[in-house]
Amino acid sequence: MHLFILDYCFKRGQKVFNRAPLFQEGKTMKIAFLADELAPGSAPVIIGNTIRGLRKLGYDARCLLIVRKPYPELYPEIFSHYLRGDVPIEYILDRLPRFFAKYNFKFPGFSFFSFHHISSGLFSPFVFRQKEWDLIIANCQYTSFVARPLSVFRKIPYLQLIWDPAPYTFKKIYSKRKMKLFSPLLYPLTTILDKFAYGGAKAIITSGKLHHGYLKKVTAKNLEVLYPGCAPLDKLPDYNLRQKFILTYDRWDIGNIPNLYLDLLEGVKDKEVKLMIGGFWHPEGLKEDFLTELKKRGLLNRVQLLGPLNEDKIKMLCSQAMVHVHHNEEAFGMQSLEAAACGCPIIIPSGSGVTDLFEHGVHGYFPPKENIEQLIYYVNLIFNDKVKSSEMGRRAWEAAKTHTWQTYIDKLDEIIRRYS
Repeated sequence: MHLFILDYCFKRGQKVFNRAPLFQEGKTMKIAFLADELAPGSAPVIIGNTIRGLRKLGYDARCLLIVRKPYPELYPEIFSHYLRGDVPIEYILDRLPRFFAKYNFKFPGFSFFSFHHISSGLFSPFVFRQKEWDLIIANCQYTSFVARPLSVFRKIPYLQLIWDPAPYTFKKIYSKRKMKLFSPLLYPLTTILDKFAYGGAKAIITSGKLHHGYLKKVTAKNLEVLYPGCAPLDKLPDYNLRQKFILTYDRWDIGNIPNLYLDLLEGVKDKEVKLMIGGFWHPEGLKEDFLTELKKRGLLNRVQLLGPLNEDKIKMLCSQAMVHVHHNEEAFGMQSLEAAACGCPIIIPSGSGVTDLFEHGVHGYFPPKENIEQLIYYVNLIFNDKVKSSEMGRRAWEAAKTHTWQTYIDKLDEIIRRYS
């Protein structure tokens, strides 16, 4: 009900909002990249490359964060690389009354949605000046609780960047938790959240075309495709020197547990092949459960857990692995692009955004999602034919070189100018 009321009020306010062009020649345009929080994974990569790239183009760009987390202090080797001194970061909480900044809680059953999303949204029109920013790029739907009030009450327009629509995420993650009993009641609210986020935006930015069918049903806003970039190796290592292991890395959580990779490893014909798993575990108890499963299956000597990875470690591992496998269908799948940039053949479900940039059977293999038999089949192909796999990796590297972070920034610059 609250979202219905807010949506109505904001639609009324939107009618008088910002009709004059935003971009003025000779003026430094101020852009805020609004995100929930800094967590290990793609967040620091996207934020760092976006802010740094826009500032090189002359924009006054900085990152606005809603929730403060200790991850940068806990994993300095990850965050210091991507978020160096040339990436200004501000926490909205620092502008809020002390009580609301100090106290926070997550809403039961949710990974990210917290009281700070609500309090930041309520106070943002009071703590930001009129047109303090020329444009906000709001990353993910929850940030719209801040972006949309600012668009109406402070005349600051926003572009909504999404990865997965809320209904898709709910089915993929939240319906597997204890919240499953409440799914019939909660699921309809996910579409309302999406409509609220998109309703005030100038346009919707996506990382691929996976969800465009759904998006066209819930919004008439323009859909802009912005593929993330990568940093390709200058020279490929000899494929024959690569080691017999499968590489995967991700943010492992309740909706993304790597147990399927154990099924994959058991199905690989060459029993000398090992599995390297990198990434952050949340909560940490999932890692202990996974180790228990490893012992149960007798695979401890074939699996290595690497923990969170920075860019240097990612490049090193992607230059050593014979194949990178990502088993989840993704709005994009940045890990696959990073692997391809190092000449590593990739396997990821068809339809994932990154597969727009590559061709099945040429740069990697793209089986149907949730099909373990096909996954095993293609992994065996990689290890059975080293000559073909080497050529596949080289072609993947060549394709990745056309999708660098500079390519990403140039496209984002076009989008910003189009809606300014």
